[in-house]
Amino acid sequence: MKKTIFTLMTLVALVMCGCEHGPNDPGGNGNNTNPDEPTIDITPYLGKYLMSRHTELSINVLGMFSFPLDKDLDVEMVTVKSDPAVENGVIISNNDALYLHGIVDIDGLHLENDTVNMVIDTTIGNYPINFGVSVSMAHPIIQPPVNGIMEWTSIASGSASTTVLGIPINAVLTGDMRYKTILSH
Repeated sequence: MKKTIFTLMTLVALVMCGCEHGPNDPGGNGNNTNPDEPTIDITPYLGKYLMSRHTELSINVLGMFSFPLDKDLDVEMVTVKSDPAVENGVIISNNDALYLHGIVDIDGLHLENDTVNMVIDTTIGNYPINFGVSVSMAHPIIQPPVNGIMEWTSIASGSASTTVLGIPINAVLTGDMRYKTILSH
């Protein structure tokens, strides 16, 4: 009788253990994947792109006057590669100072915000002025390239400073920068 009760208890324990499901595996098929979770693919973003940049800024000087700055920046070769330290991460870089991290999810590529420093030579009236500019860029969610073309518009805000006739002048910048790939490799 003891052997029969022991055998029955063992069978009940085995049946109960065999029917247990994991938290992500309601069907009990043993592969612990959630079928509702989409697969993220970063490969459409990866590669080398010849990219153009166009900036449209409004520069407000001392709150007294403002002038627009509408300028095409140099075309540059940009590389997008996977970030080995972050799941679904990418690194965008060029031969200059561009080095951005981003993460791809179901909505697209989320780039970290960055700061662009540049020098602008311009003329106001007959006076040549050289501005040191620091612009923070807030990037939108970037969709995967279509036919090798990837484009987005980032919001720019920042400051500029110069010295005119020994007088320091500060300015506030607002506007945007448009990025567009011309060619992908």
